[in-house]
Amino acid sequence: MKSYHASVGVRGDCLYCPLSLFIDSYWNCLVDCHHCYMRRLNRTWGSDLRLSDPEEIERKLHNGLSNPNPKTTLAWALKRKKTLRLGNKTDPYQPVENKHQITRDILKVLIRLRWTFVIQTHCTDLMERDEDLYHKAHGLGLLTLMPVISPGGDLDWEVLERKRTSPIPNRLQSLQRWIRKGWNVGVNGEPFIPGYHTPNQFQDMIRRLRSIGVPSYNTYNLHLNDYVAKRLAEIGLDIVRIWRMNQDSEWSKIQVQLCQIAKAEGIRLGCPDFVNTGPDWRERANTCCGINVPRPNRFTTHTWKRMLQRGVDPSEVERQTWEGIGDPKEGHNILTGQTGPHYTMRDAKLL
Repeated sequence: MKSYHASVGVRGDCLYCPLSLFIDSYWNCLVDCHHCYMRRLNRTWGSDLRLSDPEEIERKLHNGLSNPNPKTTLAWALKRKKTLRLGNKTDPYQPVENKHQITRDILKVLIRLRWTFVIQTHCTDLMERDEDLYHKAHGLGLLTLMPVISPGGDLDWEVLERKRTSPIPNRLQSLQRWIRKGWNVGVNGEPFIPGYHTPNQFQDMIRRLRSIGVPSYNTYNLHLNDYVAKRLAEIGLDIVRIWRMNQDSEWSKIQVQLCQIAKAEGIRLGCPDFVNTGPDWRERANTCCGINVPRPNRFTTHTWKRMLQRGVDPSEVERQTWEGIGDPKEGHNILTGQTGPHYTMRDAKLL
């Protein structure tokens, strides 16, 4: 089986994402959810699995920490020991993990290096095996667990995830157990698919999560590309309606409702789409996932918006948050509203 040699990286949207440093255990994701926009990459990657090499990952992380002259975004992120997301392009606990145990070996590396991390997965059933490692990581202040549960819950598991992931009751049981242990948890609610999901489903899911003590949820609309559109149409979804409702003009109205629901239900909501949440919505966590982590990327729209809301001058915002991660010129233009018509601080009506 081939090895995956680019498993540590920084997301291309690092100026928008406080959790942009990532590790993927596997090259491909055999769960292959119908709504996953990342699977379009299979056209380039191919459909084979490929395994990351935990020893190579450890060398890369160790060398990054000791790098005397970081020059790239990735080099700076490693040098500053930014919190890692384990499971970015692929699910770290997809069923093949039971055989290969790459994720388990990576966890041991992160614990040895005292590196903070977030685990994002649809597949919690295998995670019980690694709870000995979670216990160690928690004791060192490294651990955050963030299962993915989209608003449609059990129906999404059947239709979109094709029953290849952990059933929703299993994910909730795992969350409840972790909360009782005092571990840091949150739930990733992406995607909310406009034209398919409804605010009532969103409210029901929040109530379900709140009833077991989950403190946070997040929401974002569908990353809709041609690959996703084709797959959703093939399973009978109204892709024309989804496309129309997914545009900012329609999605913004829905997201206002979702923010209001979360506020009324008393759960912390992460909303990465600052364009639609406007100047008055205030994030209550240091990431747009709704979770607090020890070392988020700060040169991001998420941090900038919070600072501008406090009245900090844009030039001072830029000075205080620049850490070598991302394109400084692009970041300056986003922060000062000099980019295109979408996704700048001007859209947040703070300039």
